[in-house]
Amino acid sequence: MDRQERSWIIAWATLQGVGLWLLHEWILLLSTPGQYFTLIWPLYVFIITLPLSQMLLSAYRHQRRLWGLAAAFSLSMAGAAAYVGRQAWVADLPLNKTGELGFILSVITLSSWFVLLPFAEHRLSRGGWFSDYSLLFSAAWRNLVKLLLAGVFTGLFWALLFLLAGLFKVLNVSFLMDLFTSRIFAYPVTAIVFGIGLSLYAAKEEALVGIYRASLNILGWLLPVVSFILILFLLALPFQGLALLWKTGYATSLMLCLLAWTVFLFNAAWQDASGEQRFPKWLLRFISVGLLAMPVYIALSVYSLGLRVAQYGWTIDRVWAALVIAVMAIYAFGYACVVLRRQPVWMESASRINIGAALITVVLAILACSPVLDPARIAVNSQVARLLQQKVAVSSFDFEYLRLEAGRYGNQALSRLSHEQSHPQAALLRQKADAAAKVKYRTYKPKDSQDFSDETVRRQLRIYPHDAELPASFIQYLREQLNSRALYLNCRENKPCPVLKLDLNSDGMDELVLLNRYSSRIFGLNHGQWQPVGRLSGMDLGKLDAKETLDALDSLGFASKPARWHDLWIGNMKYGVQEEE
Repeated sequence: MDRQERSWIIAWATLQGVGLWLLHEWILLLSTPGQYFTLIWPLYVFIITLPLSQMLLSAYRHQRRLWGLAAAFSLSMAGAAAYVGRQAWVADLPLNKTGELGFILSVITLSSWFVLLPFAEHRLSRGGWFSDYSLLFSAAWRNLVKLLLAGVFTGLFWALLFLLAGLFKVLNVSFLMDLFTSRIFAYPVTAIVFGIGLSLYAAKEEALVGIYRASLNILGWLLPVVSFILILFLLALPFQGLALLWKTGYATSLMLCLLAWTVFLFNAAWQDASGEQRFPKWLLRFISVGLLAMPVYIALSVYSLGLRVAQYGWTIDRVWAALVIAVMAIYAFGYACVVLRRQPVWMESASRINIGAALITVVLAILACSPVLDPARIAVNSQVARLLQQKVAVSSFDFEYLRLEAGRYGNQALSRLSHEQSHPQAALLRQKADAAAKVKYRTYKPKDSQDFSDETVRRQLRIYPHDAELPASFIQYLREQLNSRALYLNCRENKPCPVLKLDLNSDGMDELVLLNRYSSRIFGLNHGQWQPVGRLSGMDLGKLDAKETLDALDSLGFASKPARWHDLWIGNMKYGVQEEE
């Protein structure tokens, strides 16, 4: 690597670091950042992927085609990010609800970039896209090693910086720590050091080839082990039956993980069919039997997923599972077909399977970030259709799933359901849709579907003081809340929840304090109707159902006392005062 190429890499790294810093500063100025996800997420994708492409393909910097290839990918993924950002943000939900979608988008973007990078290098060096599989294979592993080692280099650099800052802080010099933790320093310096790491390791390409070749040769000897697992499990399955397999609830995930490990270890051993890794003929036959077993696992996974979809409909997780199964099916059936062809050179055509699977995986991943295969759209349409077709009861339908898990699609569906008229239980459906549209966090709901009566509720509560009585109107109110699943109480007849009757706000009317550990709530009358007016807070809520607490209620009683310190209000933010002990 010459000086010009190293300067090229460091220049792009600097632009990336400055761009990330400026973008962060701009986000901090926004009052509602989520409203701008359709712009923020594409900018992040563009600022990260375009410089990385230019740095990893720096050897071809003089070709105009490099700019077209890098820009085409970054713009495509930026468009996908704009769509995902628009679907992720819901105005009245906390931003942390978008974290999962942001993570998925990051994984898809970086994975697609990594998979397509060797094809871009092949195009720049050979003119075609994938005629030389050895080049694709070596480019992918060289890039992986360079990225990992550059990341380690950057991490060690920061460890030394913090060591320096820590030593000076011992001497009461905090300037260095303040500087190193400032955004204007951290973003550009991290990117520049990462770029320097890439340039240093790129200059040692021969050593990198030796590193990944040796690592893959060692890992390849695990392929017979995973083949043994594939065969052994299928042999044991008929004796145990499929019922045990489905009962776990995660059998499909385990089988897909096993297939993924098989694909990885096969390619570690096979490499580009020119590596030093060679198995004896008898072991190759054994591995071939393991590869022939892969389609059986695909069939089991499809059957398992199909049962779930037929019974419960599509969910976001099941759509992702279907996409993973589709990708694994390409490898499984492809490798099995190559084994059955019994070529003179073992698995000679496996390279075509790997190329096709890689490209199809990228296409499916990008389509999942578009309306075509958006898991949220598919899941919402499926669940709402099941509800309207009365395949699921209104009382057991998970309206909060639409609200909290399905983004904009789910909330639009809730809005439509709140005006539903044709369903036989339209009134209840509208009520639950309206209630779900107001929640911001998951509410716990019991697994059982017990219907409470007034007497059942009364037996699960114990009034204090004992000479008081629980109002019949309060019992009726709790019963309605429990049966509609709007309220959950962890109370039992053999361990009833205490209910304290006292005036907590000095308005001359008693409130009822239902002690239920962390769900302890205060209820009061408003125009003759009971309603929750507050929650208990404190350090020892978990002890409210302990024996010593109940003994204290019986022996020492309870009382309300005015707070010695008033609450502090700054604008609309409330702060309580906790006295020092």
